[in-house]
Amino acid sequence: MTDGRSAPSRFSFDDTIAAISTPIGEGGIGIVRLSGPKAIPIVDRLFDAAGGRSLSDSPSHRLHYGRIVADGRTVDEVLVTVMRAPRTYTCEDVVEVNCHGGIVATRAILDAVLALGGRLAERGEFTRRAFLNGRISLDQAKAVLDVVRARTTLGLEAAVERLGGRFADAIRSIRDTLATVLADIEAQIDFPDLEVETESAAGRIERLIDRVDDLIERAEGGRVVREGLTVAIIGSPNVGKSTLLNALLAEDRAIVTPIPGTTRDTVEEEASIGGIPVRLIDTAGLRESGDPIEVEGVRRTEAAIGRSDLALLMTDASRRPTDEDRRLLSKDWQIPTILVVNKIDLPAGEEEVPAGSWESVVRISAKAGTHLDDLRKTILDLLLGGRLPARNAILTLDSWERDLLRRIGVGLRAAGEVLTAGRSPDMIVEELRGAYVTAGELQGIDVAESILDEIFQRFCVGK
Repeated sequence: MTDGRSAPSRFSFDDTIAAISTPIGEGGIGIVRLSGPKAIPIVDRLFDAAGGRSLSDSPSHRLHYGRIVADGRTVDEVLVTVMRAPRTYTCEDVVEVNCHGGIVATRAILDAVLALGGRLAERGEFTRRAFLNGRISLDQAKAVLDVVRARTTLGLEAAVERLGGRFADAIRSIRDTLATVLADIEAQIDFPDLEVETESAAGRIERLIDRVDDLIERAEGGRVVREGLTVAIIGSPNVGKSTLLNALLAEDRAIVTPIPGTTRDTVEEEASIGGIPVRLIDTAGLRESGDPIEVEGVRRTEAAIGRSDLALLMTDASRRPTDEDRRLLSKDWQIPTILVVNKIDLPAGEEEVPAGSWESVVRISAKAGTHLDDLRKTILDLLLGGRLPARNAILTLDSWERDLLRRIGVGLRAAGEVLTAGRSPDMIVEELRGAYVTAGELQGIDVAESILDEIFQRFCVGK
């Protein structure tokens, strides 16, 4: 292990860990994975190879056909993969037992492995070992989870880019440059007669600030791809809110009837719009009512609007606006709002739409699918400033990583200001050292065990 990484006390590399790495339930294949010094000997004791060859004699990265036998009984017909350290996911000996998918078979094989000395892996422990053994950076370990949890194609592509080490390389370069600048300034402190070009140091710090700012900007685009956006569909009853939800989802998720007030509660579903995960909230019709159920629906609608990034305020082009419509049109919703004029496929009946607090107007027919692409584009333009994130221009960082980046930028700016003011080199060094240590945290160097626990607890047991 390198770069200040150390295994937490409760984790021992002498243990051989095991877990079911495929989803629990019926499926074509189930996989039981082992990693550690006894991975091969444990499975060797259970495996009856068709060719009679021992797994202990197997070269690395070979697949073997046979049976798993426990207590004298055949558990399942399997394929066993042997992968020897260090060319494995964890840098340890790894064995994967591929059996028929199903709870009983995979569980029976796992139980047999545990009975012979394996230990049930904790959440994310395989990836944690890969990190602690120096095969991947902490950033790449987190990218593994991003790949697993990707909600759109764009999110998957960004996660795979990160898994390749692009962000890790950028942070390593920033930290290396910081180390060079620190060394130059510290040399000036130790050897006052040694000339260090202040302008050169200031220029390098300024370039570092630009690089950090660029990463922060990319991370903001990645935040949208990672966390998604929330859009509330609002309006008076029977203007077509549920029909629009179904149209954007391309499935019949919400009940649609000609009866006003059909939707009494919020209905939430996720769609991909331009590669961005968008949570759409179909809400109850907003109107004054004495029905306690409908009153509760309106209350939940208002709560949904409060947690949304954008509102789609719908009106019905086939009828004259009601007093309720006019009230909704004149209201300031406190979030970006698009006025969606629906049912343009029907004979027109509306008056001139009055001016309101919305940012854009889109005329559609949710039922016929008319101009829905225009609505999707308007949603993205409004929320993303007209710039759809490109795969190679985003970083899917979490809030902890974004905060560390921000702290690096703060430290660099403080160092630049101290340097420009001509103050003591010791003060410059203090700020730069803080930025250097923070960059190391992003690399996974000397990270607190509690932080690692929080990161890897998000993983499933078999990963």
